[in-house]
Amino acid sequence: MGKPGFAVVAAVAVLCVAAVGGASLAMTGKPSSDVKPGTDRYRCFDPTFTRGFQTPDDHTIIVESDDNQAYELSMAGPCFGLDNSFAIGIRSRTGMHEVCDPFDADIVFHDNGFGERRECRVMSIRHLTGDEAAKYITPPKSAAHSSSASGSASSSSAQ
Repeated sequence: MGKPGFAVVAAVAVLCVAAVGGASLAMTGKPSSDVKPGTDRYRCFDPTFTRGFQTPDDHTIIVESDDNQAYELSMAGPCFGLDNSFAIGIRSRTGMHEVCDPFDADIVFHDNGFGERRECRVMSIRHLTGDEAAKYITPPKSAAHSSSASGSASSSSAQ
């Protein structure tokens, strides 16, 4: 069988450039303006633009974004020591900035009780709305957090 012609190689190159360009547009961290009716425009979030987190239990984290949105991240199992941590990292498992789907991210933190680095796999992500989100959202220009364990969040991409 012969080598692929120039037209085939050029078509593959154009598709790769289009895919990379589309991915970079999706990584802006802002909700898309062309969302289909009936879908949640805040379904995904960019961990780079988060300002805090709370741990209601040992397998759930609520992440608060800079644009006053709350996201519930459920872990694969108990994430012991998370409630003692002052800060977390949200590490992308896909190399993309946005976290949209289960398995897109891991939570990385230092357990202040034992001082060791730990990781927990995110199994589900849910955008909270209405009254459900209100109890986790910090009013603008207020540094007050609820009495449950809370702290700051940061992000990193898998290399």
